[in-house]
Amino acid sequence: MSVRIRPLFALSLLCFAASAAAVDLPANLPKRKAGLWEMQMGMAGGQSQTMKVCLDEATDKAMYQMGAQMSGSMCSKFALDVKGGAVIADGVCSLPGPQGNVTMTSHSETRFQGDSSYQTTGHVKYDPAVMGRSEADVNSSGRWVGPCAKGQKPGDMLLPGGQTVNINDMGGGK
Repeated sequence: MSVRIRPLFALSLLCFAASAAAVDLPANLPKRKAGLWEMQMGMAGGQSQTMKVCLDEATDKAMYQMGAQMSGSMCSKFALDVKGGAVIADGVCSLPGPQGNVTMTSHSETRFQGDSSYQTTGHVKYDPAVMGRSEADVNSSGRWVGPCAKGQKPGDMLLPGGQTVNINDMGGGK
């Protein structure tokens, strides 16, 4: 991924992560199967980033709650709903950008295949444009790959650079 596109990519992913909730989470939000998950995120036409995370039921819920806490002050509007097997999210968030605050308007749809995979497609608009782009399509997916590896504990996240962090140690966990 080019150095010029990285800030745009990071802002798009942050928008989708942050939009995971400045509202109460729906009671019927799909749950992911406990174990090791491989998750990919990327912009259309660009390179994707892959990470792995060890989940249990409490950590899955904590990830949603952490997103809600982090986005509370960034999003002026947010709607999250579960309709027809899809999680629909719409948000308007203000985030720091390379040239000052950027208003990002986003829409995404996440479709689950049972509790073992999902696919998210979304569209983000930037005002003002970031790195010459005023819009971007963002995609993510996740799939259950099996039990967590020996020595892993729920919340362990293997980042693209090989670093491991535990999301439960970031203030959102059990």
